[in-house]
Amino acid sequence: MQRWLITGASGQLGGYVLRALSDRHSGDYVHALGRAPMPGAHVIEWIDLRDGAALTELLRRVAPTRILHLAAISPVVAESDPASSHALHVDAAMQMAAYAASTGGWMLYASSDFVWDGNCELHKEGDVPLPANVYGRTKLAGERVVAEHGCGLIARYSLLFGLPVDERQTSWTAIAARLERNEPVIAIDDEWRSPINLEDAASVTIELATQCHRGLVHISGSSAMTPYEIITMMRRELNSESEVQRVSRASFSPNVIRPSNVTQSNSLLRRLLPEFEPAPLRSGLRIERTSPPRFSVIIPVYHGADTLGRSLNALADQRFGHGSGLQVSDVEVLLALNDGQKDSEVVAKAHVASLRARNFQVRLLRTPQTRRAAITAAEEVAAMGTHRLYLDQDARLSPHALSAMFAALAPGTGIHFAAPRGLFDPSPSLVVRAFCRYWCSLPYCAASPVTMGAYAVSAEGRRRWGKLPHLASDDKFVRLLFAPEERRLLESESYHVVAPRSWGELIQARRRYLRGNRELARATHLAPVDPIPRYRGVLRPLLRPSTWFDFAVFVAACGAAWLTETVTARTRDHRELHA
Repeated sequence: MQRWLITGASGQLGGYVLRALSDRHSGDYVHALGRAPMPGAHVIEWIDLRDGAALTELLRRVAPTRILHLAAISPVVAESDPASSHALHVDAAMQMAAYAASTGGWMLYASSDFVWDGNCELHKEGDVPLPANVYGRTKLAGERVVAEHGCGLIARYSLLFGLPVDERQTSWTAIAARLERNEPVIAIDDEWRSPINLEDAASVTIELATQCHRGLVHISGSSAMTPYEIITMMRRELNSESEVQRVSRASFSPNVIRPSNVTQSNSLLRRLLPEFEPAPLRSGLRIERTSPPRFSVIIPVYHGADTLGRSLNALADQRFGHGSGLQVSDVEVLLALNDGQKDSEVVAKAHVASLRARNFQVRLLRTPQTRRAAITAAEEVAAMGTHRLYLDQDARLSPHALSAMFAALAPGTGIHFAAPRGLFDPSPSLVVRAFCRYWCSLPYCAASPVTMGAYAVSAEGRRRWGKLPHLASDDKFVRLLFAPEERRLLESESYHVVAPRSWGELIQARRRYLRGNRELARATHLAPVDPIPRYRGVLRPLLRPSTWFDFAVFVAACGAAWLTETVTARTRDHRELHA
């Protein structure tokens, strides 16, 4: 068993390295130094590596056999605080190198392409570095002290691109968010780098450490690109309308000398690791996560400019954990725009950026103009084998609803259909508020998972039907595929939907409800099997005088809707008969 010490573990590269270590060396001891918990870490703590005594005590306590010194100070901070840069890049490196050499261990020192002065077209390991700024000079000095001890490998990393493994804000997430909002982005157009995907860089790092390579190697991609070219590719990838504004490196960082060309050859790396092939640049720019999702949230969007923010803001505010095993990166959100409206798309894109910044996997789809077509299109691109949540654009989930539904649908529970308690937002209409109060008080609503805007189905349960039939009440069709004992109402969680604003809207909603039931009865063989009949207990609230007005409104609304819908249906049937 190896004992790994990773510095800079809460950095972007460090997070990927910890995850790669967890995958490939799960039996090893890993001690990570960082400011925040990171995926894959066995033990994590924070010490100031510039404190020599604290570092000595740490090395004695951890006794590492493999050291990855990934911690670094940014070029901007290094320029303003040269002493701290030297302490971390040189003094701490020398202390760790001396320890590795004295114990027969191995060390990797993370250097940078900023050791070059920028006056060469393609830099190789044998070229003489001439750093132009404090950051580059201290990195080069750190290289030399590690090389003098002969205890491991010096790795010069090129520009690392990609999204972090956690929910932090980075330059990449900030740029992606601005592009998603179609806001202007500035980008350097006179500085050439050899960008490499973070995941590739981490994988190469672990492989080199596993084989204990020694000497000097460039960890770089195969293309020379400017930041402007990279961000322009991101813009195309995200279908953004942002303006990418060209700036010079001097105006971008006036306090730091930035070399014009620090591209590096990766030919030696390819010889050391013949299987290594850098991923195409665009694959690292996708706003996706490498781990497959476990829960797919499907949201059909139709004229959603005014209401879509309700569901998406509530999704962004979801809380995870609490024993469910669901993490934010496990969730994919599929927004299916089926109205062809520009304002719906603008609103959707504005919210997509905030969801992705929180680590949700999000896809924006444009579909034909029916709800069924939207759901079908989303299911065709959804990850295989996931639980599915079908969410209306105005349905606002309570903070723990996603985790609760995921836990309820876990294999072995026997539950394949789950929904939080459905509630209405207060309507401006007195009579509509009365109707909603009475409806929600019925045992049918209070004790069974009715479907007004949110329901979830297990991965196994989803196999009970293929494509949805041409029905208005697709939610009820799905619910009736499951026996009462296979359904669960999550009483501790809820979702709110927008209530009708007037008596007329209420009657129209009730008529659509009746038409959907009749259509479902004619088109399918499914019987409405419910543990509690829909109108059982309808008179029970009358025992409380305070509910009499609500009951009167409820009866009046149901009667008016039934009467007008029945007359309309008979008139339509009569016309068809005599046509």
